[in-house]
Amino acid sequence: MATVLLVDDDTNALDALKELVGQEGYRVRTAADGSDALRSALDDPPDIVISDCMMPGMDGLSLMREMRRSSKLAGVPLVLVSALVTPPPDADVAGFLRKPFAVSQLLDILHRVATP
Repeated sequence: MATVLLVDDDTNALDALKELVGQEGYRVRTAADGSDALRSALDDPPDIVISDCMMPGMDGLSLMREMRRSSKLAGVPLVLVSALVTPPPDADVAGFLRKPFAVSQLLDILHRVATP
């Protein structure tokens, strides 16, 4: 069973995503910001990380950069979620979802990148 690490400072969004992704057969872990996500991922690398871009403290782009610097996490696919129109030019990500996004878009990326 693939493990998905969901990262968002909005607890309502995080709870909704956790429920949705869990119903698809994935094991789900959550983190409230990039720092918590990085610690969690280093302790037990997930199969994929889905992170909001804009969060206080360590944001999604900083999380991406730290993951790419880590030999343990460099190959873990990351999907960024943001209200931005396009992903930043330096984004090394498996996917980018613009808020608001359709559930089917998220599930398509998950099924393509990580098998439940």
